[in-house]
Amino acid sequence: MRIPGQASPAWPAAIAALICAAPLITVAALGVFGPWTDYMAHIASTRLPAYLGHTAAVTSLAAFGALVIGAPLAWVVARFEFFGRNVMEWALALPLAIPAYAAAYGWFDLTQAAGPLGFLPTVRGPVGAGLIFALTLYPYVYLLAREAYASQSADAYEAARTLGCGPLDAFWRAALPLAPAIAAGLALVVMESLADYGAVAHLGAPTLSVGLIRAWAGEGAVADAARLALILVAIAFVLFAFERAQRRRARQSAASGRRRPPKRINLGAGPGALALIACLSPILLGLIIPLARLGWRALSSPAARNVVEAAGNSILLASLSGVFAAILGLSAAYALRSGRRRAVIAARLAGLGYAVPGSVAALGVLVLLGLAQSGLDQAWRAMFGGVFPVLLTGGIVALIFAYQSRFAAAAIGPAESALARVTPTLDAAARSLGAGPVETAWRVHRPLVASGALLAGLLVFVEVLKELPATMILRPFNFDTLAVTAHNYASDERLGEAAAPALMIALIALPPMIWIARRITASEPEQ
Repeated sequence: MRIPGQASPAWPAAIAALICAAPLITVAALGVFGPWTDYMAHIASTRLPAYLGHTAAVTSLAAFGALVIGAPLAWVVARFEFFGRNVMEWALALPLAIPAYAAAYGWFDLTQAAGPLGFLPTVRGPVGAGLIFALTLYPYVYLLAREAYASQSADAYEAARTLGCGPLDAFWRAALPLAPAIAAGLALVVMESLADYGAVAHLGAPTLSVGLIRAWAGEGAVADAARLALILVAIAFVLFAFERAQRRRARQSAASGRRRPPKRINLGAGPGALALIACLSPILLGLIIPLARLGWRALSSPAARNVVEAAGNSILLASLSGVFAAILGLSAAYALRSGRRRAVIAARLAGLGYAVPGSVAALGVLVLLGLAQSGLDQAWRAMFGGVFPVLLTGGIVALIFAYQSRFAAAAIGPAESALARVTPTLDAAARSLGAGPVETAWRVHRPLVASGALLAGLLVFVEVLKELPATMILRPFNFDTLAVTAHNYASDERLGEAAAPALMIALIALPPMIWIARRITASEPEQ
């Protein structure tokens, strides 16, 4: 909706779109027009089928596991009352605080032959990676499904019960098909699994992300890495389009027709205890057990070097990225609110960034800034001699650029939801009192959107803390983050030293993740 007197949001939205789209455009151009080498032909005939097979196996298992865990638990929390439900409602989202590679370190160490759970099959290979992703990413399905079930009319479920279906049968046949948000959650699980590098590399299930890193770092074949990246991006964009379509269906389903809100059913002591155990199980398996193992290894192994410095670097990058992402998210949200065609198109382009895996964004930033560096060096040499004194590639600026390209899109949704509370009536009232656009934004909009902007910034803060492939590619020399430090030790099979930095990532991410989870789940009206 266009707000009269409002400053045009097209330029900020265009900047956000450029930041998110430029790396992807660069990778696409390099993949299409870059030089062809024998390495790509070798990959196509030898490793590419394995990369594609592992990718399909890992993502399929991750999606199936996340569905089996997330959808039923969302139904239990949304439709039943039992002891501990109020805590479980937000605690079930907490496994998002632990990176998949950290959970992989913990479970691999527990189940290897010399581990305390060595009698179990070792968590490794495509099956192990799919299991790890299911345990750490199921909250995407859970959160979207819980919201859908809480707002879903009780009529279909109760009609199924009156026709003779039991509670479980009625759930699978009546409630589950009416929650399109579940499909959106599954798409997010698959997209995150596609983007992962650390877990699949450690567990011996090389996917397309691993192939991309090997082509760039191992062979120096940047153009061929870009071609592998295009395959990854094509899959991710299909999933992204599917996820957006399912979210629209979910919103239309919630907004259409009359709805009789469901009333939660009180469970007795026995069923309530079973429900509590069911809710605790994925939290134990996906968060507490791997963290406990990492903590034990950290205490019983030689101390990893430079962990405190790496923690400072991680917090610095995550904080800066969160602030910039909140600003970009608000810019895109204002563009969508304005209703102006160019601004809306720019905002929608910015939202595509989340479909781009971190390794692809980093490769695009590396090539883009490399071209810019080459041009600046030539101009500087012509004017002053020597090369341009500022190195654009391999620096913090490059990292922040890649993080924004990858995660700024995640800030648009919370910012848009917060801005929805600023109605045209409030703007009109402020203008009638003589307030200009800037004063209206500061005195009327700011208090209403502050919490949404904080939510957007914290979401990106947590994601950047966990990000590994983009940081590996673009970090400056002697500038390690916790994710890179943990990966370097784990790559050398020094899980004891890798435990401390991996554990610290989760411990730093847990407080903001608790706040995020409680805020998201608090949106459900009390029954």
